[in-house]
Amino acid sequence: MKKSKLKNKLEKIKKKFVPQINLKKLKQKIKTNIDLSYLNRKNKKIKKSKKAKKSKTLSQQKTQQKIRERLLKQKNREKLAKAQIVKDRIQAKKKLKDEELRIKRYELRLKEEELKLKIADQKLKEQAEQRLQDQEQRKKEEEKRIRLEQKRLRDEERRIREAREKRIKDEEQRIRDEQQRIRDVEDKKRLEAEQKIKDEEQRARDLEERKRLEAAQKIKDEEERIREEQQKIKDEEQRKKDQEEQLRLEAIQKIKNEEQRIRDEEKRKSEEIEEQRIKEWEIKFDEERRLREAEQFVMEEELKKKDEERKQKLERDLKNNDKIN
Repeated sequence: MKKSKLKNKLEKIKKKFVPQINLKKLKQKIKTNIDLSYLNRKNKKIKKSKKAKKSKTLSQQKTQQKIRERLLKQKNREKLAKAQIVKDRIQAKKKLKDEELRIKRYELRLKEEELKLKIADQKLKEQAEQRLQDQEQRKKEEEKRIRLEQKRLRDEERRIREAREKRIKDEEQRIRDEQQRIRDVEDKKRLEAEQKIKDEEQRARDLEERKRLEAAQKIKDEEERIREEQQKIKDEEQRKKDQEEQLRLEAIQKIKNEEQRIRDEEKRKSEEIEEQRIKEWEIKFDEERRLREAEQFVMEEELKKKDEERKQKLERDLKNNDKIN
């Protein structure tokens, strides 16, 4: 189809560049002009020859010379006309050759365009095949990614299950530790209460002993006073010694009692501090336990949310793959 169009176009261009001069008509016209001029000259020559017969003058010779010059000029004009015709033909042939060359170049360009089109078609086919291969490769990679995602989800579920079991075990262990701590605290309180009872009993015994000693001392003092009355000098000296001894004993007893009271007070304060510290520790432990439970609950909620998002993403990916297929 393209070759036929090119041929038609070439024919039109050739017709367009055919020389517009009609050589036959030009030749005919030149011949008629030459014949007419020749006949006119011949007639003139005949007339002049008739006159020459009558009288040949110098003027006639001049006219003959002019006629010959005119004939030469006419021949030159004919030669120039022929040369112009040849030149026009050569130019027309040159134009035709140039046009043919231009047409050949145009054909070459068309062939080049056809070749480019074929190359482009080949490239398009290769690109289409490459796209199909890439699409198949992407599909395979997507299936592989889905398999890996499913495996990762299974691993994640197993990890979550193991973490949940571990968390339950840790919670049971914590409960056992808490129960043990409570038992230890109760044992400690019981021991402290027993120790307090023992200290109270010891204090009561000390008080009774002190009272007994005071009563005995009073009896001795009374006896000493009776002896002092019997033996004034001896008794006075003895009384002074006894008073000094009594003061010393009382001072010692007071010091002992004050030391015992200070020890009891320090022990009571230390016990109160220990009890306060235990209470603060229990409050702190309860607060930390509540915080750990809240953090554990938040982590479980986040894990549930992530699992839900992964499942939704996986469903969307599966739907998109189904649409692509």
